Amino acid sequence: MRKSYIWILILLMAFSFTGLLLLQVRYVNQSASIFSARFDDNVKRSLYQVIKTIDEMEVRDYLETFINGKSDDVQRAKKLLNSDELLFKHSYTVDQLTMPDESVQIKSLSGKNTSISKASESQNQQYRERFLRSKALFDEVTAKLMNDASTKPIEKRVDFVLLDELLSKEFYNNGVELPFHYVITDKNGKIIFSCHDDNMPVTKDFYRQQFFPNENSDKIYFLNVFFPTRSAYIVHSLKLLLPSIILTMLMFLTFMLIILYLLRQKRLTSIKNDFINNMTHELKTPISSVSLAAQMLSDNSVNTNPKILAHISHVIIDETKRLSFLVDKVLQMSVFERGRATMNFQELDMHELLETVVGNFSLKVNNTNGKIISQLNAQNALVMVDEMHFTNVIYNLMDNALKYRKETLILTVSTWNDKNKLCISIEDNGVGIKRENLKRIFDQFYRVPTGNVHNVKGFGLGLAYVSKIIKLHRGTIKVESEYGIGTKFIIEILTV
Repeated sequence: MRKSYIWILILLMAFSFTGLLLLQVRYVNQSASIFSARFDDNVKRSLYQVIKTIDEMEVRDYLETFINGKSDDVQRAKKLLNSDELLFKHSYTVDQLTMPDESVQIKSLSGKNTSISKASESQNQQYRERFLRSKALFDEVTAKLMNDASTKPIEKRVDFVLLDELLSKEFYNNGVELPFHYVITDKNGKIIFSCHDDNMPVTKDFYRQQFFPNENSDKIYFLNVFFPTRSAYIVHSLKLLLPSIILTMLMFLTFMLIILYLLRQKRLTSIKNDFINNMTHELKTPISSVSLAAQMLSDNSVNTNPKILAHISHVIIDETKRLSFLVDKVLQMSVFERGRATMNFQELDMHELLETVVGNFSLKVNNTNGKIISQLNAQNALVMVDEMHFTNVIYNLMDNALKYRKETLILTVSTWNDKNKLCISIEDNGVGIKRENLKRIFDQFYRVPTGNVHNVKGFGLGLAYVSKIIKLHRGTIKVESEYGIGTKFIIEILTV
């Protein structure tokens, strides 16, 4: 897949997910607003009904107290008070009052109809008189209520225990089942009563309703109700939207992982192509050299010259070793393709293994006028390792020191014990590694930039192979390097 196609895919998917997320956010906000508005309406409806009930109860209580203190002449008003419809709730006038139909129907005993006008007028007059007496009574009660009730403090007019019961009942009837706190304040915000010992400051989060809103009085009191868990309730109401949000985020995460995987695969494909091209170029040289040497051996004049034969033999041996080294690099890459190498662990003395590798590698170092220093000071060097792979690890580290050397290579191999671990150090005085490159040196196919040094060959597999093998040995490897001074690799593995 072309890189441009990948970027087009990224842009399209990013645009799609951005739009989807914006729609989700908008839908969540609208749903939260709807739940919040519905909750507010239920609370306000409940508070209005509570205030109305308290207002009606005060009037009823005042009437009963007033009537119970009067003579028997007002018992009819008391009956009216206990009836289904209070007389003072209607706006009748005296002229609109008429006597009931059955009170004006009079029949003569002799069977003849008699005039009912005088009887009807008499009955209506009596009815008007009773009404006027009742109306006068209620007018007196109303006047006294207006004069006395509005001057009383709120503690005398409202039973706070009953208020708590009314609030709980109305909230329940309107579907509000959250715990609440309430305080009663005056018009200046001073707290008159609080349902808790600590007076909570009244803020904009409180719902407010005025007591006795129809009174024209200077003493104004407010009922303020607060729901501590309101926000959590609104969020909990949106729980049905949670699966949709989670699925959207999972889709977005999956998309990001796919894009990262595609980019990584593209990078690896590009690196592998470079590796194949580089490998092909590297194989051509030794193959051409061996082919040329074979052609020279077929020449009769060459067969008679021992010096030429020795030179040709030396070329064939060197180029064969070079081919073997390139094949080993390809085999090392197969470790990464399979994901796990086949390990054959056995108990070995690491000092013996290091001495063997140092002895074989010293020939190369000596040819560059360098030297190897061995400082094998570990008291316990017995470890469980795969001899072939661990030998390749030490060889790769030494070979890197030889490749990235300066004028004279000084290679130091050291060992020591740290508790139950064997530490192996391979230190050189080469060109070193810059700090920004240290974190990537163990990546597959990565090669440290060499600046003006152009004679360093390789495929970026050596250190990646080393890191892989050390991890399979359940060990660790770290690097310490200073550019222009040298590099030090430290391997730690468990001892037996």
